[in-house]
Amino acid sequence: MDVTRWFEVEDPEEYDEEPWDFSEAELAFLDVLRSRAAGWRVTPAPSQVGRSEDGSSLLVHVCLVDEARSLVIGEWAVQFYGAHVQAGKVRDQLFNLHESPERGFFRASGTVEELAERCADWFESLLSRPVIRAEWPLEGGAYAIRWEFTDTGEVLAVSGAVPADGSPAVYRWAAAAEKRSR
Repeated sequence: MDVTRWFEVEDPEEYDEEPWDFSEAELAFLDVLRSRAAGWRVTPAPSQVGRSEDGSSLLVHVCLVDEARSLVIGEWAVQFYGAHVQAGKVRDQLFNLHESPERGFFRASGTVEELAERCADWFESLLSRPVIRAEWPLEGGAYAIRWEFTDTGEVLAVSGAVPADGSPAVYRWAAAAEKRSR
């Protein structure tokens, strides 16, 4: 995904699908969201715009990536329905959302501008949160790795078998801190 510009429209023709015909409300939502994103003081993250699997909503999403490992460690999406949105952490490849407040899920109703402003604030807040990468050495020189938000300890992704005994990580790194710092 291209990270030089926020919220590029995914090309459905890459998947042999018909081009999308966005409504006036959807285009206005994107305009406000992009305008706000232009002023964000975060390093750009992969983001795209498309349609939900069932075609019922505009889908806007961002990813957090561990650049050193080229690994997506978290994805969040907004589903815009015109007069309301739902947003939260993505739970699968179809961009279904974890519907729990602990995962940042929310529903909101309002004008297109109000919804775009709220979603822009939400995305910016997510992208501003510090991420830590904790590592535990394993046999054979490999590492178990866990990425988490530093402020809450919420686990974003895990690679390998992190020790279940609660032993502390041998290494703790600010994941992409130089790329995501304010």
